[in-house]
Amino acid sequence: MKTAFLVIRWICALLGWCLFFFWWKKASTPGWVSPTAVIYSLLSIAAVVSGAVIYSTFWILHNKRLARRGKRGFVSFYKPPHFEADALGRKLTLPPMSHDSYDPILVVRQVGNRKEYVAEEMPHAKGVKA
Repeated sequence: MKTAFLVIRWICALLGWCLFFFWWKKASTPGWVSPTAVIYSLLSIAAVVSGAVIYSTFWILHNKRLARRGKRGFVSFYKPPHFEADALGRKLTLPPMSHDSYDPILVVRQVGNRKEYVAEEMPHAKGVKA
């Protein structure tokens, strides 16, 4: 779908430039400018401008509708996963979330029927406060 819109935009741009050069050739040739040519030029300019305004309006309304739903295309806000058990059904005991500027070393231990994640303090981070 994205590729189709890109192809359509390129075709419209190419046709617009062709129309632009066609009418400039008509306007620059002596004796070829007639009142009907001016009217056609103004009509084609009005059609292009109104098409751009209509396309922009629909695009803005589309984006507002997506924003209202909270889902923007293939991108969604990060939701932290809930880790309660591993693939084998063992309960997980996780260390508390730390917002320090370093990543702790995690040691995984199996205690009975649960997995325990223990954060060990890094040697270079002793005494560092975030």
